[in-house]
Amino acid sequence: MAVELPSPVFSTLRLNQNGPLFLDSHVNRLKRAYVASFGTDLKIDSVELDSSLNSISQDIDLPCLVRIEAHIGGGIVMVPRILDIYPSSINLSTQPLPQGNVASPRYKQGDWKAYFETRKNAIMSGSDAALLVHDDSIVDGDTFTPLFAFQSGEIAVPDPMMGAVESITLGKILEFLGKRIKVKQRKISLYEISNCADAIAVGTGMGIRRIASIDDITIPTDLEAGLEYILCEAEDMGFMEGHADAEWEH
Repeated sequence: MAVELPSPVFSTLRLNQNGPLFLDSHVNRLKRAYVASFGTDLKIDSVELDSSLNSISQDIDLPCLVRIEAHIGGGIVMVPRILDIYPSSINLSTQPLPQGNVASPRYKQGDWKAYFETRKNAIMSGSDAALLVHDDSIVDGDTFTPLFAFQSGEIAVPDPMMGAVESITLGKILEFLGKRIKVKQRKISLYEISNCADAIAVGTGMGIRRIASIDDITIPTDLEAGLEYILCEAEDMGFMEGHADAEWEH
């Protein structure tokens, strides 16, 4: 009788013309996911990893996305795909958070079908992407992290301990901006949408996009709320193209 092996854990990075974006952070998240899922450390040959990514860059138009899978036993598989293009402002519809642990951050594992279904349902409703909710609280985006600026002056993201996936892109943005902007992690109720002054979506494939509406409720664009600063800084530095990443490395 065949034994069914556990599904691989994975992380999806952006591969630019000047190389992979935030590779070390993706590898570290993959290692944490591997330990959490399989109970043992993951060893990755960095030379072999770089060689595989370089080979992919020769065979596909860049930028693209590359899903790096770590299978039980330590096998690494890379699956490239085309990078979708999103409008500068996106419309979201709320969808139920896929089943799983809602008391800790989530790691990406398996076919991720439930998350893809939330995106499909959002598109069918006329939106660009899904905002995932649980018990009337905002938890995550289907492939991004939502960031909200409120009329009180507070800037916040959903508490990752409620079942969100760690955002490498947002983490790097906040690392880059340092103390120039303060972001609080907390429980965010759906009812707080009416108090939003601005909102953006941040993700590897999504990039950085302004959120125009949630369930047909228009989100204002308050240029003084703080998120415009993030957008402008990211654009000026070529953040998603890897130029800011290159500065950190030198």
